[in-house]
Amino acid sequence: MGVGRAESPSYIHLGSPMAAKPAGKGFIRLEVIAPIPTAFRHCVHCEQVMDAQIGARVRLEMVQEYPSEFLEAFDRLMAWIDEITARFGPDLQVRVVDPQSPEGLWKCLRYGVRRYPAFIVQGRRRAVGWDWEAVEQALDEAWAAR
Repeated sequence: MGVGRAESPSYIHLGSPMAAKPAGKGFIRLEVIAPIPTAFRHCVHCEQVMDAQIGARVRLEMVQEYPSEFLEAFDRLMAWIDEITARFGPDLQVRVVDPQSPEGLWKCLRYGVRRYPAFIVQGRRRAVGWDWEAVEQALDEAWAAR
């Protein structure tokens, strides 16, 4: 058996061009530091040997064991990210980072984040908590400055 590993310690929004090309001058970077529902899986080689249906069902059960408030907050965050991505289009890169991952811990220390979600626009801490207006204002300012 392989050593367990976390699935998706960071999440790149599907509407984001981040995976396709590096950030350039015309892009707005939005990093969201927020807890992400995580499921553990076996190493890639073990996953290929095991029945994929069983593994997928087990991971789904793991995620469903989270408290409903946690999953609702995550769904609320993802819905807002979908909305803001649709508004700004491909020029907005959104990356969600789990604070429990090594990268997330580093970002929490770097930006002094102690509450979630935290929003970092263009490498500067802009808002903490569910204040969408503050985040949208920071995005509008970054959009105007590009």
